[in-house]
Amino acid sequence: IVEGFALVREAAHRTIGLRPFRVQLHAGLVLYEGNLAEMQTGEGKTLAAVAPAFLNALEGCGVHMLTFNDYLARRDAEWMRPVYERLGVTVGVIQAGMSPHERQRAYRADVTYATAKEAGFDYLREFLCHDSADLVHRPFHCAIVDEADSILIDEARVPLVIAGHVDQSVDVDHRVAGLVAELDAGEHYTTDEHGRNVNLTDGGYEILEQLLGCGRLIEAENLELLTQINCALHARVLLHRETDGVGNNSDDAVKVYTDKNAKITITPDDTNEVGDDHTFIVTVWEDDGTMNDADGQMGFFDRAANEFVTVTLTDTNDAMNVPSTLLMGFTTAMGEF
Repeated sequence: IVEGFALVREAAHRTIGLRPFRVQLHAGLVLYEGNLAEMQTGEGKTLAAVAPAFLNALEGCGVHMLTFNDYLARRDAEWMRPVYERLGVTVGVIQAGMSPHERQRAYRADVTYATAKEAGFDYLREFLCHDSADLVHRPFHCAIVDEADSILIDEARVPLVIAGHVDQSVDVDHRVAGLVAELDAGEHYTTDEHGRNVNLTDGGYEILEQLLGCGRLIEAENLELLTQINCALHARVLLHRETDGVGNNSDDAVKVYTDKNAKITITPDDTNEVGDDHTFIVTVWEDDGTMNDADGQMGFFDRAANEFVTVTLTDTNDAMNVPSTLLMGFTTAMGEF
């Protein structure tokens, strides 16, 4: 530790003309030991973090320097780069709008400056990757957080949420829904203690793979099929007729109907308009052509066009061929509550 801090102090003096003061060395020691260091404005937090970053980078596993915004990440990286390079340490910086290849290269540097939000979203995006070559992070090793109160308290109040994108929407195959309905609880699927999540067991995967003749469901070519199975399983096990919904109260809730062999569609409220709470009503179309809501309309609020889109249905065939963007609109609406 002593030799490492001494090297950083001398390298900083020779490259950028700054020699860390004692208070900066003390702060660096506190950070290296994994603790919080409180420093006043102007005491030199940026330089104080270089020594602990350098020592952790010597293990060759990478160090994240997490800052509050893109400007600070870029400024600190370029400002301290001569010090790191004199010590034989490479520096990378993550900025919004960078390509995956650029991010991979930045994260593979010995020290990577990034905002906590960018690093967090890169972590979430990796769950959407189908190929390990598309991963940008390497295994996590060490992170030094600048503006810890803002990042760990203020920013932490807002969760990072990311969703996947599909080129075309997918309707659940009736065959898949029928097979899911025959699965046995405990043997083929399990739910968590709160009844909010359902997952296939190994036995469930095996029987579905046999019945569908699709090979391993977890293979990339079966992703669409597995998505259909999970949606059908979620609806069959976790949702109950006229009890599950969202909204401020029972009068303006979105009801989710899960009758077997029923088609779920979406309609606006009785005024045929979308209010401030974006309330929707769900209509169920049965195989015999009857429906629970007699107006025969369904639709969704297109936020890009800022208008409500409706489709009038005349029979069961029309209901079965409804563009599934309507269901995506329903998902978007639920996210507004």
